[in-house]
Amino acid sequence: MKTLISAATIRDCRDRGDKSISAPRACSIVTPEARDLAAKWGITIDQAAVAPAAPTCAAADPVAQIRQRVSDRLAPGAVDAGLIEQLVRKALQDMGGGAPPGGSCERKVADNGVVLVRGNTVRMGSFDGAPGRNIGLTDVITGADQARMSAGYMAWDNAFFPWTLNYDEIDVVLEGELHIRAGGKTYIGKPGDVFFIPSGASIEFGTPSSVRFVYVTYPANWAG
Repeated sequence: MKTLISAATIRDCRDRGDKSISAPRACSIVTPEARDLAAKWGITIDQAAVAPAAPTCAAADPVAQIRQRVSDRLAPGAVDAGLIEQLVRKALQDMGGGAPPGGSCERKVADNGVVLVRGNTVRMGSFDGAPGRNIGLTDVITGADQARMSAGYMAWDNAFFPWTLNYDEIDVVLEGELHIRAGGKTYIGKPGDVFFIPSGASIEFGTPSSVRFVYVTYPANWAG
């Protein structure tokens, strides 16, 4: 699965003071907006043939780091990796980690309940609703915020998967193309476009290239 180099990735580089990022052509997709921002901020996108383990300026998911350290200290197969991740995320929430399950992000919460999520800090968790596909998902507003709606980010490249909704959903495309197949037709959303998908609809989400979008669902417990 190719790595998506998006505008958010380049913003992370800028914020950390990095002047280059490794994105080999063989295993990376660089969005047009990412290229524009890199040129604007003097960040070099190195697309040499040799692939590194990960983009040099991409921050590691802290949950993944903790999970790996725990796994390293256990006998192989002693505890399911998914269970370890669930326990780590629950522990971080209980300790006031400030990020909803499924990923991480910087959040600011006002006394009256107003929540600000810094979009350029969102780190993708994994979406387990489409096994075998590397699809990132992070809920940023949930029922834990006393919200009747939820919101989050999704991103992936070159993958399609079927889904039936038991909730209403709005998707706002940020980067790439979001393809939704419904009623025998394919509808293509591009940056700035908005989809509404009603509860009960059976569709197929996907993209032949790459996509990053914000979703809003009602009610909040869409995964419940």
